[in-house]
Amino acid sequence: MPIKISRDIALIKYRVLPLHAFDQKNDEDFYFLPDYFSFHWIALEKTTNKRLTKEFHKLIKLLEIKELIILGQINKRWISKLTGKRKDFKSIIKALEYFNKNKINKKFNGAVKISTEEINTFIPRFYTITECDGGFFDFYITNEMQNVLFHIHYSGRIKILTLDKEMKEKIKITLSKTKFIDSLREGTDSIK
Repeated sequence: MPIKISRDIALIKYRVLPLHAFDQKNDEDFYFLPDYFSFHWIALEKTTNKRLTKEFHKLIKLLEIKELIILGQINKRWISKLTGKRKDFKSIIKALEYFNKNKINKKFNGAVKISTEEINTFIPRFYTITECDGGFFDFYITNEMQNVLFHIHYSGRIKILTLDKEMKEKIKITLSKTKFIDSLREGTDSIK
């Protein structure tokens, strides 16, 4: 079962998670992104929710990560008011039911911690919201060791930032054991 963590506690405990805030008075954006050792964009040749979940789960297990912590960069609710009312797609209805059941709804703006075993349940619903809600674009995922960051894009591509030398090397070796390929985005490191 996903564990909810208040935003304040998450910000203190998981200091590597990227943040973004807008100062309306001065019309200025503020960002925090930790220093990183490598930056990758990976993808599957053909992305489906099921394939993405399966390969992401495999990657996390191969990296020997036991728990994942997910937090939005922006201080806003997980499920927007508009998305919370949607009834137009079966997959979004199921995703909303799952988040409501786990009380990740209404005004919740904190972090969620899931175990590796929960990836196959959580990530498909998380990805569905990512695909269907343009405001659900800013969520990052880290581990308890805080040595890697993941961001699942609505396209199914995954951004990976390694935060220490050991994880930098481990990611390259581990990705070769999955079906992920390099997205070949300009300015990123190769996975080979």
